[in-house]
Amino acid sequence: MVRSRTRNSVLRRLRAVGLLTLLVLVFPASAMAHTPAATVSCTGAQFTWTDFRNGSNTVHWRVTVDGATFQEGTTTFDGRVGGSQSVPFTLNDTHTVQAFSWWAANETSDGNVRPEPGPALASQTLTCPAAAPPATPPGATPPGATPPAAGNIPATQTPASAVAGTEAASATAAVRAQRSCASRTASITVSGRQIRQVTFSVNGHRVRTVRVRSSARRVTVAVPLSRGGAPRQTVTARVTFRNGAAARTLKTRATRCAQGAVSPQFTG
Repeated sequence: MVRSRTRNSVLRRLRAVGLLTLLVLVFPASAMAHTPAATVSCTGAQFTWTDFRNGSNTVHWRVTVDGATFQEGTTTFDGRVGGSQSVPFTLNDTHTVQAFSWWAANETSDGNVRPEPGPALASQTLTCPAAAPPATPPGATPPGATPPAAGNIPATQTPASAVAGTEAASATAAVRAQRSCASRTASITVSGRQIRQVTFSVNGHRVRTVRVRSSARRVTVAVPLSRGGAPRQTVTARVTFRNGAAARTLKTRATRCAQGAVSPQFTG
């Protein structure tokens, strides 16, 4: 009787071990890990990556503003400690900001994949502070103040009626590339306010400079891709503004079609 109970106990333990082994095979650890997260605000975005396997892992990240690429890049970290990336920026007025992250099998230590594009890690419509008005020149009347009577204006002061008090519109810019692959040229769109000029570069080589009409909020340009470069090529847009705001450098990526996709072979 004792032997029978002992044998049954051993069999139950073996069955439990077998079930555990089967669960490990069906649901590997890599399928229950790899956790990206992000937060967004008017002053920047913050990414974190946890539960990656030990070793080198490279991930891609992207911040979009109103649906257009605003900033993007890559981050490499050791899976034992996880990774993080701060993306500082300043937004004015109301915008929808989203944060994305993805990676390929050859970029993680255990071959895990998160496809692009995937669901946003964070998505918020933010109401940010309005842009500060320009400084009032010496002797001018600040907006909303009552100018002094004409007979009381000091000799060194300019009459208020001679100064046009205006508030400069905020300068914004975002860039995005066409989603489909391109054979020779890729359509790159830059949108925003107060844009004066955009200089485009591909993989660090300047290719085009475009002046933007004062009334235009968007410009789309056909940018030539490098034939000998990698399939995914970096397009840089250097944006200058009409209202004196600091120039901005924006980046996006365009995909060059494989040769077989753009030059099919026909047989007679």
